[in-house]
Amino acid sequence: MTSKISSSSLTSSVVSFLSDLIRIRSICGINTECLVAERICIESQKLKLKYELVSAPNQEDRPNVIVTAGNGPSKFLFVGHMDTVNVEDETQWSFPPFAGSIDDKTQRLIGRGSCDNKGGIVCALYTLYLLQQIIDEEKLNISIQLACVVDEESGACSSIGVRYLLDRKLICGSGAIYVYPGTNVTIGHRGLLRLLIDVKGENVHTGSVEWNTKIKGANATTALARILIALEDYSWNNDTDPSFPSLTLTVTPGTIFNGGGFVSVVPSNASAMVDIRLMPSTSANDILKTIEDIMKTIIDERNEFYRKMTPDSNLSARLSASITIKNQLPAAAIDSNHALVLS
Repeated sequence: MTSKISSSSLTSSVVSFLSDLIRIRSICGINTECLVAERICIESQKLKLKYELVSAPNQEDRPNVIVTAGNGPSKFLFVGHMDTVNVEDETQWSFPPFAGSIDDKTQRLIGRGSCDNKGGIVCALYTLYLLQQIIDEEKLNISIQLACVVDEESGACSSIGVRYLLDRKLICGSGAIYVYPGTNVTIGHRGLLRLLIDVKGENVHTGSVEWNTKIKGANATTALARILIALEDYSWNNDTDPSFPSLTLTVTPGTIFNGGGFVSVVPSNASAMVDIRLMPSTSANDILKTIEDIMKTIIDERNEFYRKMTPDSNLSARLSASITIKNQLPAAAIDSNHALVLS
């Protein structure tokens, strides 16, 4: 049996719990989620909810947490992730991003992860607490799970988070809610296509005669920059879908950019990530073909530029470009008339 918490102290408990989670840094790629997982376990124990830590092999410092209400067959699932995106320059924030404080003007609890996605985890955990009371009182032979997963911000395709739990049938249900905050029911998720564009050039010292006359060298960074700008300027199809009001196909080039290695050397390597959100009607293959065509056009133009600078040169093309799919997921949506949506 769960121990009932009065409504007056419930709000206080929720706020305190979320503040604690915000104060724990769990930036994807920088911090592990283990301290967040430990704090969730402490709260689950306080609420007398069953919990289990599950880690992928050799990932013991990145445990997923499965919290369960009830003892019967699993009927429903809540999912939230414990990692957050980076804060970049903390000095540019108008408030400390990891203080977990309440804004005096809005009376909102603010900080990195307050919405995405620690706030959702807190709401789901206390929802399980309340559902446990109903299960006990009605003697229901069901269980409802909350999966607090790791490594979501790396691209939502991680093999150590929710996918690991699903593949091993550790979580299941006839329906699920991903616990993002908001007042509206979201019935779908756009598809995801994340690409890595690599450009190879030719390095040479920037103070050399060869670079001054363009006999040698090819700037991979500026070639990649031209590709990214062309992708941003391209008139992509304005794909829409009734399941995603106010959203369309979105292409965001250059979310991560790397190039060069030394200030006095022409960059021979440059790479960038492109984040693409797909609608159900969007063909990922068509998107890839368009990007490849744009890349080829620009690389050909830049190679022609270098060729014209050295008309007597018999050297092969100095620049080349390639594309690698890093993440790919289709768009998914539930029927707007489904009982889960209407309930």
